[in-house]
Amino acid sequence: MEADQLNSGGAMLKIFIRSGVFIRSATTCLFLLVALFISFPTPADDKLAQPSREEIMQELQLVKMLLNNSPLADRAKGNDDKIKQPIELARTLYARANDAFIAGNLVWAGAFLDEALSVMEDAARLASDPAQVETKQRERYAELLEDVRAFDATYQDVRKGLPPKDVKKYDAEIEPTSNLIHRAQNLMRDSQYLEASELLEKVHAIYISVLNELLSSTAFVYDTNFKSPAEEFEYENARYHSYEELIPIAREQFKPDEYTVKLSERYVQDALAAHSAAEKLASNGDHPSAIKKLQEATKRLQTSLRTIGLEVPE
Repeated sequence: MEADQLNSGGAMLKIFIRSGVFIRSATTCLFLLVALFISFPTPADDKLAQPSREEIMQELQLVKMLLNNSPLADRAKGNDDKIKQPIELARTLYARANDAFIAGNLVWAGAFLDEALSVMEDAARLASDPAQVETKQRERYAELLEDVRAFDATYQDVRKGLPPKDVKKYDAEIEPTSNLIHRAQNLMRDSQYLEASELLEKVHAIYISVLNELLSSTAFVYDTNFKSPAEEFEYENARYHSYEELIPIAREQFKPDEYTVKLSERYVQDALAAHSAAEKLASNGDHPSAIKKLQEATKRLQTSLRTIGLEVPE
C-alpha cells in the first residue's frame, strides 16, 4: 500500500547515499548531505528547474503524513530494524528538507524530499507480507492464464474461416505457446508464480501479435458454400462473435483515448442491437433476413475496430 503512495522521481542524492538497498550508516549519510547542502549553489545560481514553494509544501506534508500516520510508520515503532533504520533516515531527510525550505533553497528541499520518499518506498517493499506477495502473484498468474485461454478460444474461432495455407502459417506462430504454457504450469506447481507469470506474458504477446496480424490481413475473409440459409446463419454468427471477442484485444493493443473508446463502444452497442434482431428473425425461421441483419451487426464491429485504429477488411 505504501509503495503505491510513494511515487518519487529520480532522486539526485542516490549516488551519494546508496550502497545496496540502504546506506551503511545514517550518521555518515547525514554528514555528507549537510556538507553537500552547505556547499551547493544558491537557487539564484542553480541552473536546475526550481520547484515552486507550493509544490515543496505539498511534498513536505505528504512525507510528514507517511512518517507519522501510515502502516509503515506503525511497523517502524516495533522491533523490526530493517524498517526502523530507513524510517529514521527518512525522518532525517525530511528535517533537512524542511531546513532547506525555510532557507529558501527549494532545489535542495525537493532533492531531500525525493530521497526520503525513495527510502520509504524501499522500506515499504521490504515490509510487504510474504503471504500477501504470494497471493498477489498467484492472482496475477490466474488472470494471465484466463486471458491466454480466452485468446486461444478466439484464435480457434477465427482459424475456422482461414484457407489451409494461412492456417499452417498462423499455427506455426502459435505453436511455441504450448511449451511456454507447460513450463509455466511446472513453475506454478513449484510456487514460482512470478517466473510462471513472465512465461504467460510471453504467450499473451504471441497471441496478441497473431490476432492483430490476422485482423489486418486479407486472410480474415470468409468464402464458403453453404447447404442452407440456416447453416450460413450459424457461420455468420460465429464470424460475428470472433470480431466481438477481438474488440477488447484491439483496445488493449492500441490503447485508445477515452473519446475513441466511447465512439468504439457506440458501434459495439449498435452491433449488439442488430445481433439481437438477427437472432429473433432466425428463431422465426426467416434466415435470409437474419443473415443480412447479422452481417450488418458484424460491419458495426468492424467499424468499431477501425475506430480504434485497426485496419479490418470488408
